[in-house]
Amino acid sequence: MSIVEEYREWVSTYDPTPPKPNKTYNKFFWWRRYQEHKFLPKMANIFEKAKNGDYEVSPYWKQIQYEHYFEEQELEKFRTNYKGSYENRGWAERDVSKLFWQRRKRLLTDAERDEHARWQLLVKDLKTCFGGTEDEIKDMFESFEGTMVEFITAYRDSRDLPKIQPVPKF
Repeated sequence: MSIVEEYREWVSTYDPTPPKPNKTYNKFFWWRRYQEHKFLPKMANIFEKAKNGDYEVSPYWKQIQYEHYFEEQELEKFRTNYKGSYENRGWAERDVSKLFWQRRKRLLTDAERDEHARWQLLVKDLKTCFGGTEDEIKDMFESFEGTMVEFITAYRDSRDLPKIQPVPKF
Protein backbone atom coordinates (compact mmCIF):
# COMPACT_ATOMS: atom_id res chain seq x y z
CA MET A 1 0.00 0.00 0.00
CA SER A 2 1.45 3.35 -1.00
CA ILE A 3 1.60 6.42 1.16
CA VAL A 4 -1.14 8.09 -0.88
CA GLU A 5 -3.49 5.12 -0.38
CA GLU A 6 -2.75 5.09 3.35
CA TYR A 7 -3.50 8.82 3.52
CA ARG A 8 -6.79 8.39 1.63
CA GLU A 9 -7.79 5.57 3.97
CA TRP A 10 -6.95 7.71 7.00
CA VAL A 11 -8.89 10.71 5.63
CA SER A 12 -11.94 8.53 4.99
CA THR A 13 -11.98 7.42 8.65
CA TYR A 14 -10.90 10.75 10.19
CA ASP A 15 -13.55 12.57 12.19
CA PRO A 16 -12.58 16.15 13.09
CA THR A 17 -15.40 16.61 15.58
CA PRO A 18 -14.22 16.25 19.16
CA PRO A 19 -16.05 14.01 21.61
CA LYS A 20 -18.66 15.60 23.82
CA PRO A 21 -17.33 16.82 27.17
CA ASN A 22 -18.29 14.40 29.93
CA LYS A 23 -17.28 16.47 32.92
CA THR A 24 -19.36 18.42 35.35
CA TYR A 25 -18.46 22.07 35.84
CA ASN A 26 -15.67 22.83 38.29
CA LYS A 27 -15.37 26.48 39.25
CA PHE A 28 -11.69 26.07 40.16
CA PHE A 29 -10.71 24.49 36.83
CA TRP A 30 -13.35 26.01 34.54
CA TRP A 31 -11.12 25.81 31.44
CA ARG A 32 -10.96 22.00 31.49
CA ARG A 33 -13.84 20.29 29.73
CA TYR A 34 -12.82 16.64 30.08
CA GLN A 35 -11.93 14.23 32.85
CA GLU A 36 -8.29 14.10 33.90
CA HIS A 37 -6.15 11.02 33.35
CA LYS A 38 -6.10 8.64 36.31
CA PHE A 39 -2.49 7.71 37.10
CA LEU A 40 -1.67 4.36 38.65
CA PRO A 41 -0.14 4.35 42.15
CA LYS A 42 3.58 5.07 42.29
CA MET A 43 4.37 1.50 43.39
CA ALA A 44 2.73 -0.02 40.28
CA ASN A 45 4.82 -1.88 37.73
CA ILE A 46 6.47 0.36 35.12
CA PHE A 47 4.97 -1.67 32.26
CA GLU A 48 1.47 -1.36 33.74
CA LYS A 49 1.98 2.40 34.00
CA ALA A 50 3.03 2.52 30.34
CA LYS A 51 -0.04 0.52 29.28
CA ASN A 52 -2.23 2.83 31.37
CA GLY A 53 -0.85 5.86 29.51
CA ASP A 54 0.93 7.48 32.44
CA TYR A 55 3.94 8.35 30.25
CA GLU A 56 2.08 9.29 27.04
CA VAL A 57 1.62 12.78 25.61
CA SER A 58 -0.54 15.05 27.74
CA PRO A 59 -4.25 15.01 26.76
CA TYR A 60 -4.38 18.79 27.16
CA TRP A 61 -2.77 19.21 23.72
CA LYS A 62 -5.77 17.51 22.12
CA GLN A 63 -8.13 19.63 24.20
CA ILE A 64 -6.46 22.77 22.85
CA GLN A 65 -7.22 21.56 19.33
CA TYR A 66 -10.82 20.86 20.34
CA GLU A 67 -11.17 24.42 21.58
CA HIS A 68 -10.64 25.73 18.04
CA TYR A 69 -13.54 23.57 16.90
CA PHE A 70 -15.77 24.71 19.77
CA GLU A 71 -14.87 28.34 19.08
CA GLU A 72 -15.88 28.03 15.42
CA GLN A 73 -19.19 26.48 16.45
CA GLU A 74 -19.86 29.23 18.97
CA LEU A 75 -18.95 32.00 16.53
CA GLU A 76 -21.14 30.50 13.82
CA LYS A 77 -24.05 30.34 16.24
CA PHE A 78 -23.34 33.93 17.31
CA ARG A 79 -23.23 35.21 13.71
CA THR A 80 -26.57 33.65 12.82
CA ASN A 81 -28.31 34.98 15.94
CA TYR A 82 -26.69 38.44 16.15
CA LYS A 83 -29.28 41.26 16.21
CA GLY A 84 -27.08 44.28 16.99
CA SER A 85 -25.62 46.89 14.67
CA TYR A 86 -23.07 45.97 12.02
CA GLU A 87 -20.46 48.36 13.47
CA ASN A 88 -20.41 46.58 16.85
CA ARG A 89 -20.38 43.07 15.44
CA GLY A 90 -16.57 42.75 15.43
CA TRP A 91 -16.30 43.78 19.06
CA ALA A 92 -19.08 41.41 20.03
CA GLU A 93 -17.32 38.55 18.22
CA ARG A 94 -14.12 39.36 20.10
CA ASP A 95 -16.00 39.10 23.37
CA VAL A 96 -17.13 35.60 22.37
CA SER A 97 -13.60 34.64 21.26
CA LYS A 98 -11.96 36.04 24.37
CA LEU A 99 -13.23 33.20 26.57
CA PHE A 100 -11.79 30.64 24.15
CA TRP A 101 -8.44 32.48 24.05
CA GLN A 102 -8.24 32.39 27.84
CA ARG A 103 -9.26 28.73 27.93
CA ARG A 104 -6.57 27.80 25.36
CA LYS A 105 -3.96 29.81 27.24
CA ARG A 106 -4.72 28.01 30.51
CA LEU A 107 -4.84 24.63 28.78
CA LEU A 108 -1.44 25.38 27.25
CA THR A 109 -0.02 26.12 30.68
CA ASP A 110 -1.54 22.89 32.04
CA ALA A 111 -0.21 20.91 29.06
CA GLU A 112 3.34 22.17 29.53
CA ARG A 113 3.24 21.47 33.26
CA ASP A 114 1.71 18.02 32.75
CA GLU A 115 4.20 17.14 29.99
CA HIS A 116 7.13 18.02 32.24
CA ALA A 117 5.67 16.02 35.14
CA ARG A 118 5.15 12.98 32.91
CA TRP A 119 8.74 13.18 31.65
CA GLN A 120 10.09 13.46 35.20
CA LEU A 121 7.96 10.48 36.25
CA LEU A 122 9.27 8.39 33.34
CA VAL A 123 12.91 9.27 34.09
CA LYS A 124 12.48 8.58 37.81
CA ASP A 125 10.82 5.22 37.20
CA LEU A 126 13.41 4.15 34.61
CA LYS A 127 16.29 5.15 36.88
CA THR A 128 14.70 3.32 39.81
CA CYS A 129 13.97 0.12 37.90
CA PHE A 130 16.91 -0.16 35.52
CA GLY A 131 19.48 2.47 36.53
CA GLY A 132 21.22 4.93 34.25
CA THR A 133 21.26 8.69 33.99
CA GLU A 134 18.78 11.19 32.65
CA ASP A 135 21.08 11.99 29.73
CA GLU A 136 21.23 8.33 28.69
CA ILE A 137 17.45 8.05 28.84
CA LYS A 138 17.01 11.30 26.90
CA ASP A 139 19.47 10.27 24.17
CA MET A 140 17.79 6.90 23.69
CA PHE A 141 14.29 8.40 23.83
CA GLU A 142 15.04 11.01 21.14
CA SER A 143 16.28 8.39 18.68
CA PHE A 144 13.65 5.72 19.46
CA GLU A 145 10.55 5.08 17.36
CA GLY A 146 7.83 2.90 18.80
CA THR A 147 5.41 2.65 21.68
CA MET A 148 6.25 3.44 25.26
CA VAL A 149 6.20 -0.23 26.27
CA GLU A 150 8.66 -1.01 23.46
CA PHE A 151 10.88 1.86 24.61
CA ILE A 152 10.93 0.63 28.21
CA THR A 153 11.74 -2.89 27.01
CA ALA A 154 14.52 -1.60 24.74
CA TYR A 155 15.96 0.53 27.54
CA ARG A 156 15.90 -2.44 29.92
CA ASP A 157 17.68 -4.59 27.34
CA SER A 158 20.28 -1.89 26.65
CA ARG A 159 21.27 -1.76 30.31
CA ASP A 160 22.67 -5.33 30.24
CA LEU A 161 21.21 -6.20 33.61
CA PRO A 162 21.88 -9.72 34.90
CA LYS A 163 19.02 -12.13 34.34
CA ILE A 164 17.26 -13.27 37.48
CA GLN A 165 17.85 -16.97 37.98
CA PRO A 166 15.18 -19.07 39.65
CA VAL A 167 15.96 -20.39 43.09
CA PRO A 168 17.13 -24.02 42.83
CA LYS A 169 14.97 -26.60 44.52
CA PHE A 170 16.70 -29.22 46.69
